[in-house]
Amino acid sequence: MFPVIFLPPGKCFHLKMRIPVPGTIATSIKCSSSYILRPCQQTDYIQRRGYKKKWAKNEGSKPYTVHALNHMETFYKPVFKNLWPSIRISLLTTSKYCALLNNYNSESDKVENYLKDFGAYNAMEEAASARKKYLEKENKQILIENSSLPLDSFLDFPKRPQKKEDENDEYNNESFDETEEEAVDKIEPVVGKNTSLHDFIPTKKVFSEKELLQQQIVSTSTFSDSTVDVPIKVIQEQVPELPNSMKFFVYPKGDVSNFPNPKMKHGDLLGYYLLDATSLLPVVALDIQERDSVLDLCAAPGGKTLAMLQTLQTENITCNDESWTRLGRLRDIAKWYLGGVPSSMSVSRNDGKHFVDPLYDKVLVDVPCNTDRHVLISEDNNLFKPGRVDERLNLPSRQRDLLIAGIQSCKPGGTIVYSTCTLSPAQNDGVIQATMEHLWKETEIDSVVIDLSYLRPIFASIFSFFPETKYGQLVIPSLSSNFGPMYICKIKRIR
Repeated sequence: MFPVIFLPPGKCFHLKMRIPVPGTIATSIKCSSSYILRPCQQTDYIQRRGYKKKWAKNEGSKPYTVHALNHMETFYKPVFKNLWPSIRISLLTTSKYCALLNNYNSESDKVENYLKDFGAYNAMEEAASARKKYLEKENKQILIENSSLPLDSFLDFPKRPQKKEDENDEYNNESFDETEEEAVDKIEPVVGKNTSLHDFIPTKKVFSEKELLQQQIVSTSTFSDSTVDVPIKVIQEQVPELPNSMKFFVYPKGDVSNFPNPKMKHGDLLGYYLLDATSLLPVVALDIQERDSVLDLCAAPGGKTLAMLQTLQTENITCNDESWTRLGRLRDIAKWYLGGVPSSMSVSRNDGKHFVDPLYDKVLVDVPCNTDRHVLISEDNNLFKPGRVDERLNLPSRQRDLLIAGIQSCKPGGTIVYSTCTLSPAQNDGVIQATMEHLWKETEIDSVVIDLSYLRPIFASIFSFFPETKYGQLVIPSLSSNFGPMYICKIKRIR
């Protein structure tokens, strides 16, 4: 490549060739065999005759954030319909945060006044007032109350299907009333048996690798009601008390102001923790009581764990994650907000699927998901990278396995809260349905879904909810209240 030559305006150079010096622009004025050259500007380019720009090579592929947005346009827009434009622009806009007050700070009262000076208010106080009005207005019948009777006496579960004695038997006594074409579709090649070429039936259509990938993406990104007769019960419980010790401050709707980063201004610890306010809803739904043993199955980086400790109720909490890096962030939060890992909290690094012993009263299963906000704003560690396709497609099955482990590790009579930060119906209601079907067919565990619809009127002044979920509650982002997304579903283990 030729070096760029910068010359003062009007400077003359005699050239033996009538080609401008690379890196300069020749004017149309020429004297004998010389050109008047001027300095190159940033917008000046030399283009040779016959040059054709290679777009595919020079422009590169689309950013991962664009692939993520196209995915959402394909699978989210048909679900949310007329709400999608507002959700879409909110996801692409800076999200809103709340300030969770640190009760372990020695000067938490000063921190609270400090936050109020910014114009923020304690949203938990407003929610408690809304809860009182809701109970007075509704006065609805409570289906399940605390009583001496066992919980399963209120529920009539049908008998489980009996497993076949020999499930590996190739032939059984079932009758087949199907056409020949349907039977052909179900034939799979059997490896290891003596066959001839005449035994193979040609397939109807051969799919390319790209087409197979697209089919897999569709199957793992959509959710439809199960056709299997599985008793998934959704019951109502008494609306629990809100954890008033857990205080979080937000700006009013429409106010997009930001809180300053927490500093050691008051007390010996950081006074508040910044996070999406919807991350507190799973903790509210968990309804932690004194002496409850709690398991946070996917605890890191630690925001929800810190929120559970702010309730000042739990005396025994186990925090688990499979990533050393993320557990390091959890320990940092414990250091700056708690003065170190307290004696009531234990930290473990394990695959969440290994928790199968019923040892806990309350279990939080905040699973890895699409992380809709992150994949739309950051190229770093984006889930829509080509190298992470398999990881993304396996998310629903991974989430189901973690939720099954969470239910297995919960004591009979205890509760489990499942949560994600995605709008994906397949990873929300779809995982709940798949989990309940698995428990019904493969285990002796009986469980029910607890109706969380009371969260809508209680937190209506803070969050926007999507009204068409089947099992849980979904907070959707909006321009006036740009929190979320967050999906919450509560499950009670019966036996």
